[in-house]
Amino acid sequence: MSGCSRLARQRGRIGAALSRPAQVGKLLRDCRTTWRIHLEGPGGPARIEVRSPSYGDKKLFRGTLRLSGTVAREGAFAMTMDLNIACGAYLAAGGRLIDTAQGYGNHLDIGEAIRQSAVPRDDLWVTSKVRVRACNTAADVVRAVNKSLEQLGLEYLDLMLLHGGDGWGIGPERDEALWRGLIETQQSGKVRSIGVSNHNREEIDRLISSTGVTPAVNQLEFHPWVPAETRDLVRWCQGKGIAVTAYGSLGGSQNKARGEAAAKIAEKYGKTSAQVLLRWALDQGVAVIPGASSEEHIREDLDLTGFALTSEDAKLLESVEAPTNFTRWHNCKTGCAA
Repeated sequence: MSGCSRLARQRGRIGAALSRPAQVGKLLRDCRTTWRIHLEGPGGPARIEVRSPSYGDKKLFRGTLRLSGTVAREGAFAMTMDLNIACGAYLAAGGRLIDTAQGYGNHLDIGEAIRQSAVPRDDLWVTSKVRVRACNTAADVVRAVNKSLEQLGLEYLDLMLLHGGDGWGIGPERDEALWRGLIETQQSGKVRSIGVSNHNREEIDRLISSTGVTPAVNQLEFHPWVPAETRDLVRWCQGKGIAVTAYGSLGGSQNKARGEAAAKIAEKYGKTSAQVLLRWALDQGVAVIPGASSEEHIREDLDLTGFALTSEDAKLLESVEAPTNFTRWHNCKTGCAA
């Protein structure tokens, strides 16, 4: 079958999905700051009320697919046409919270999927990240945000993050300048909430002390096998009222050998290993943005109700002799949580 024929068949399936009422992950805007998320699972519907990160409360993110036109998280690669289809499937399945970045090169495709879905803007939560290596000044950040809005076809972003700090080669003065640019976009109404990604405690403290503005969110790698310093950083952020969002919740390719515990727990509950790992992160008060590119995986990621992990389950997942990250953004002179 040719690529064009395969694409036509995939689009047909997505079109049919879009015509059906969404049964999973229904999300309604309750008011300006509160989201109400309804998740259908084997145990019946569950309601979780969360607030926007500008108020520092816990929240639940359902992320977009983590695909771009050429690259994707955790070593996965996909063509642009696959992203459009996957994002359409995600929205058709009831997913409403989208996480992307300027560096992923997918804003045009996501914008097109949003337009095709006809989902009202108020029902969506869209997060993106500044491509920090392409910005040197606050004005650069403002221009970058304007470009993202144009590509996505949106009037505002719900959340915008600085994608990295010192571990990405962004020194303190430059990091502060970029943060001031994000503050400017928030003040102008182009971005509702602002935060950081891949920042340690030292960097966040510096941004707060220099500007008086606390990031609403810190997005970082988080799964049962991260080092103790990452867990300490998560607890520190939560203590400061900074919500934590996890990427890499499934552990990455370097941790595949550690998946036996997750598989054992999944079998006990009639779930998948991915669902167990996502549930573990949520139980730590951390929001998750799992990547997915098929309808099956998208629906699976949205279905995290109907089971609960015990303390014994958590201990089994966390009992790893040599915890590791699969990314290396940490570059802490005084310790990430010291």
